[in-house]
Amino acid sequence: MKTPIETHRSFVNSWECDENVHMNIQFYWKRFAEAAQIFFHLAGAEQQNWLDRHVRYHGELMMGTNTVIHSAPGPGGGSLVHKLVNGDTNALSATAIDIYPQSIGGKAEAFADFPEPSKPRSLPVAPLEPQDTAAILRHGLGLVTHRCIVTPQECDAAGNLLDQYQIARFSDAASHLWQFKGVTREWMRQENVGTVAVEMKASRHQSVRAGTMMEVVTWVQEVRPRTFTFRHQVSDMKTGQALYSGAVTALLLDLAARKTIQLPASIAATP
Repeated sequence: MKTPIETHRSFVNSWECDENVHMNIQFYWKRFAEAAQIFFHLAGAEQQNWLDRHVRYHGELMMGTNTVIHSAPGPGGGSLVHKLVNGDTNALSATAIDIYPQSIGGKAEAFADFPEPSKPRSLPVAPLEPQDTAAILRHGLGLVTHRCIVTPQECDAAGNLLDQYQIARFSDAASHLWQFKGVTREWMRQENVGTVAVEMKASRHQSVRAGTMMEVVTWVQEVRPRTFTFRHQVSDMKTGQALYSGAVTALLLDLAARKTIQLPASIAATP
């Protein structure tokens, strides 16, 4: 095949949109997960589960928008590149690179290089390694941002946590970090701003199944004038084992102008 395969077509429903009135990150990951599974079928390749996924968000998707994804193997054969566009305007909305344990194979032609919009910009290329979150908490550098139990309806046919609900934990956790850094919901309502992810990655360490009690620890990694990068680590509360890790580069969005604004001084404050 000379061009990427069309792997997904959908529509942004109202219930997929968050307080910023655009599609929430978990539904991008839901679409990428389904696109990957469909790709393996259409390309005649053996199904695999990704080890690391890197996503860049390029444009907002509002309620009522059509979405289309095209997918193709990345260079070297052990990765898959997804391009998600606004199906009404063809504007680029998001890209994803999935890294797999084995070469993909099949009949789809691979990219000679990763397309420029998909390449990591503010986050590392290599998979994230588990960190000592007990030390991070002990030194007051981060906080517990989420606790939950994985339910059966959040899992796939094999009983593993779906990508959508894996990333939904990051979405729920982030609000607590923003508050920890002085960006409260009350302040955001007064200023009419929202919190937005522009780049994100996740690395899997263990499988996650129904009934698992999970805890998320989050800490700031790097601060810039308009964006800052933070890390999530999700652990099994019973065993203490790291299940998966995440990194996010985020910003504040003026919801009237739909433009980024300067981060408040509290973001850069230590810890």
